[in-house]
Amino acid sequence: ATATPKADKENPDTWTKYTSGSCNTCRATCCSMPIEIRWEDLVKLNFVTDDDLGKPLKSVVSRLKKENVITAYRSESGLFAFKQTSAGKCRYLKGNRCGIYKTRPLVCREFPIRMGWRHGYCPKTPIK
Repeated sequence: ATATPKADKENPDTWTKYTSGSCNTCRATCCSMPIEIRWEDLVKLNFVTDDDLGKPLKSVVSRLKKENVITAYRSESGLFAFKQTSAGKCRYLKGNRCGIYKTRPLVCREFPIRMGWRHGYCPKTPIK
């Protein structure tokens, strides 16, 4: 018998087909992938307000970097690279579960069905 190859979050070809129960037995591997969020997500998470829209974007980006909320802003896409913990995971991950599930960013809501490197597949790492 051959072992099932382990999913590599960096290699979408190794990912498994996503099903509605996939998250129940996973170590939240997707929460250790780079997360790019929108302005609307920053508002929903209370890192910025709509009033910040009137300020120069450069100063808002600088403030968010100093506050360790983001690591970068990509003007081409309008997305912010969300700062991860020193362990390389999402700051809101609590025991393999999302601590902000109801207000999580769009990329998290739509992964892996409409967002991600391979739609319909995920880098599931089973809980042992």
